[in-house]
Amino acid sequence: MFTYQRWITSRVTGSKQVPVAFVLGAHVTKSSKVDDVDLAIIRKLQVDGRRPYADIAAELRLAPSTVQQRANRLIDAGLLKITAAADPLTLGISVSAMVAIKVEGTMLREAAVEIAKFPEVAYVAICTGPYDILVEVACRDNDHLLDFISDKLAEVEGVREIETFLYLRIVKNTDLW
Repeated sequence: MFTYQRWITSRVTGSKQVPVAFVLGAHVTKSSKVDDVDLAIIRKLQVDGRRPYADIAAELRLAPSTVQQRANRLIDAGLLKITAAADPLTLGISVSAMVAIKVEGTMLREAAVEIAKFPEVAYVAICTGPYDILVEVACRDNDHLLDFISDKLAEVEGVREIETFLYLRIVKNTDLW
């Protein structure tokens, strides 16, 4: 999956504007190709996902209907997804961490799928290196994180070892991939 921005945020929260992001999925078929015009439209929508197609069309020197049809085609094909997510701090989520997990080899895929079901989990990746799975989590506080690790994550079948890296400060988070 080729992902632009993991944290997908809403453009308008009251009067405050925040960025919008998109996920390009792996559902690419021969009939759903992405060309330079599609990428230009996506880039414009990344800045403001609620931007009128007519404005984008004017900047790209295209007909508004062309921009709308292309955006709709990308959405319908599962190549473009527009969603909103609130700022975690605004929702009372003050603790974020990367959790590195070692898993029994035969349980790797199953463990990743089970871990992805937890509401605290924002990101799950099966990876190479000393750990098998990397998980990004968001919790209300340290007690919530401890409960998540002890009562949920440690109980997932196949999990052998857990190491937690608590984020003290996020210096840069563009969420661009």
